[in-house]
Amino acid sequence: MHPRHVHHSAVLPDKKPLLSVPNQLALSVLWFALNFQNAALLPIVLFTGSGQVGNAQQATLLGWLSALGSVVAMLVAPITGALSDHTRGALGRRRPYIIVASAIFLPGVVLLATARDIAAFAIGFFVYQVASSACTAAYQSLLPDRVPREQRGAASGYLGLMTILGNVGSLALAGILLSSVSLTSIGSLSIERGANVFYALTSIALLVSVFITLVGVPDEPLTLTLSAAAGSAVETSTRQRFAHLWIAPWRHNNFTWVLLTRAFVMLGLTLFLTFIEYYFANVAHETNFVEATATLAVLALLGAVCSAFLLGVLSDRVARVPLVLLASACMAIPAVAFILLPAGVPLWPLGLLFGLGYGAYTSVDWALAVDALPSASDVGKDMGIWSVATTLPAVVAPLLGSLVLALASRFGAISVGYRLVFALAAIFLLLGAICVRFVREDRGASPLAPSTPSVPGARRRRIARGWSLAFRTRAGHARGFLRFWPVWERITLLVHPTHPIPHASANVLRTQLTRWRGRPITLPDGTQVTRGDLVVELHVNNRALGEVLAHASDWRLLPLIADDLRALAGAKGTSVFPYEVRAVYGFTLLSRAAPRLGFTVRSRPHTVRAWLDRVFLMGLIPLYNPRGLDRLQQGAVYTSYPAEVWMSRDELLRRYGAGDGQRRNDGGDGEHARAE
Repeated sequence: MHPRHVHHSAVLPDKKPLLSVPNQLALSVLWFALNFQNAALLPIVLFTGSGQVGNAQQATLLGWLSALGSVVAMLVAPITGALSDHTRGALGRRRPYIIVASAIFLPGVVLLATARDIAAFAIGFFVYQVASSACTAAYQSLLPDRVPREQRGAASGYLGLMTILGNVGSLALAGILLSSVSLTSIGSLSIERGANVFYALTSIALLVSVFITLVGVPDEPLTLTLSAAAGSAVETSTRQRFAHLWIAPWRHNNFTWVLLTRAFVMLGLTLFLTFIEYYFANVAHETNFVEATATLAVLALLGAVCSAFLLGVLSDRVARVPLVLLASACMAIPAVAFILLPAGVPLWPLGLLFGLGYGAYTSVDWALAVDALPSASDVGKDMGIWSVATTLPAVVAPLLGSLVLALASRFGAISVGYRLVFALAAIFLLLGAICVRFVREDRGASPLAPSTPSVPGARRRRIARGWSLAFRTRAGHARGFLRFWPVWERITLLVHPTHPIPHASANVLRTQLTRWRGRPITLPDGTQVTRGDLVVELHVNNRALGEVLAHASDWRLLPLIADDLRALAGAKGTSVFPYEVRAVYGFTLLSRAAPRLGFTVRSRPHTVRAWLDRVFLMGLIPLYNPRGLDRLQQGAVYTSYPAEVWMSRDELLRRYGAGDGQRRNDGGDGEHARAE
């Protein structure tokens, strides 16, 4: 085998050691420096020396210069990542590229700081973007190399926190150094000095962070495995290498959906942040538009700090997809409100909400991407392709926004153009929320939340995606939107109180006396129930039921319910079960076992009321069942509608009254009762 055809593959340890807090900080500090340098560069610093801020021509120039650097970045990131996957040497796989990229940063920054025309801006930004993309591609591959699976969420939280702190610091520094920028002060010496100080301070921060990363983060040299060497012989042609680099990752659905999610979210985010300064300058007519931009952005990012780290750590314990979904929605809502609200309305609440969503997304997104990586041996390449979801929006968003503004300017409606840009931002954020719903998480059993085994042989069903917003609701622990269910249950019991059955041993049933208001009913034994007749409505005592299910299997419920029915029959003539009662009834999703207890099952029309009852009852199942949402996937529960179960007073006394020992039917012949 020719040496140049050998495919080098890293030997990844089966179990990476857990990272301490200092390890996590050392691993994430370069994210701070990269964002400290990048966040304010395009929206604030780069064009403050120009004489026309906020008009359509300036926005178009911004779009083209951004596109120039980002097209290069889309090529540099995956190529650098792929090269680092197969680089051998004492320095390791990722360090050489971080060092080289850091050296390229410096001439790029000098060119940007000294540029006086469009050509110089283009060259400087080109060099700067090449260095930034190469450094990011190699650096981001260190994280999956070093972070164990059970700490991916925490590492993503540190990453998100450092990213947001870098953004806050960058925008705050730009706001302080360039606070004197206004529509009448563009091009002054003080503005030039402020921009140069920005370039100098951010470059120092970058070099210090690179040093910490190189010293504090191990980068194990590549070792060649025999299996990798043997398997790589097939990848000899240019076409096969191209397919391996660019096409193979797209065959993995999760990776594709995660990438599309990030692309749409970043497209919406870039549209909003890129043009907000020009909106303040040209539409809101803020005299000090730079300070206004920095203030709003810093306010949003302060909200992000509140959510970034905590939600990253939380994502190690709950599903990540619902967190990304909620984060995207939190960013889209303020974008829509920003369009509709009239001028003069305070924007700080929307900024905080936007920031909370941005922090949540930033902190969870990386962990979700690593979970979806197609191959552990091609981390650098695949993460480089994934980073295209960040760089491509940097091309498309400015071009799309500048096109919208140019068209609006031709019709003399520049303010409408800016609102259309923000409307597009909201649409893209919502598209990101839609795409993430197609991601299928398979993270294995969590050591922090062991799953309860499901019923052997039970058929599993697909349930609506919306139920994932209940997160990991289980017996006695409401999560997500199901936190509302116990509240509504308490309100219902206050309005319609239920009563325990005297001397009931299991106490899984409670009763309520009521008058029948429906159509006349004839039960199998000839008993007629007409409007106004007194009936006993049966209710499940969900808390007692949850305690039973925590210590026994579902099949034990039928004997317990039968015991409570015997206690009810023994209470005849009392206030719980007066003599004039015609029948007992209830409605439930779990009616298949009811005939074994002597009940008659009657279907209900599929009305809006029945649908609402179904949703509420279905929410109670994971709330009180130890298997949580898994219980909805078993049997016919999820496809059922609530049905009425009836038993006449005479039938109840015949089956469960005194002397019924020979006629008891506790359901012990195989049919399992189910928890409501």
